[in-house]
Amino acid sequence: MTRARRLLRRLAREESAATAAEFGLVCFAFVAMLLAVIDMGRLGWTINTAKTATREGARLAVVSPIVSTYMATYDGTATYGGGGTVPDMAFSCAGSGSTCTQTQGSGGSPGFDNTTFTAVVTKMQHYDPEITAAKVTITYRHVGIGKVGNPYAPDMEPLVSVSVAGLTFQSAALQIFGVAPFTLPTMTSTLSGESLS
Repeated sequence: MTRARRLLRRLAREESAATAAEFGLVCFAFVAMLLAVIDMGRLGWTINTAKTATREGARLAVVSPIVSTYMATYDGTATYGGGGTVPDMAFSCAGSGSTCTQTQGSGGSPGFDNTTFTAVVTKMQHYDPEITAAKVTITYRHVGIGKVGNPYAPDMEPLVSVSVAGLTFQSAALQIFGVAPFTLPTMTSTLSGESLS
C-alpha cells in the first residue's frame, strides 16, 4: 500500500506534460477565434458582392427594354390623346416563374421579356455565380416620370429595383458544431429609368 501511495504522490507532482495539456486547451479556443475572424471577413465579402451584383443588375436594367412588356409598350397618347397623366403603376417580375405581376394600378397583361431578364441575371452572375434567375426580382414602379408620346422610348420611365433573395452563407467556425448555412437578407438596388433611343 505504501508503494502505491508513493506512486500516486509522484504522479500528482509530475508536470512534464502540463504544457502540452495547456496548449491543447488554448489551441482549440485560438483556432475557433481565428475561424470566427475569417468568417466575419467572408460574410462581409459575400454581402458586399451580392449588393454589388444588384447594383450592376439595376444599372443594366435601366438602359434595357422593360421586362414587363405591358409597361414597355404602354401608349399614353392612344389612351389620353394629347394630354393626361399616366397613372401610377408597378410590376414585379420574378425569374422563379418567369412572370410579371402588377402590384399597383391596373392594366393589360403584364407580359415578360425573357431576353432582358436573362441579361440582367447573367450580369449579376459575373459577381456571384450563386445567383440564379429564381433568386432575382426586377420591380418597375412608375411614379410620374416619363413623357407621353415619346417616339424614342416607352412613355414610362419607372424606378427600377433589382433584388436578390435566398442567398446562403455557411460559417466555417459554426459548421464544426453542425450549424447549417443561414440565409442572407434580401439585397436591393434602385435606379431611375433612362430614356435612351
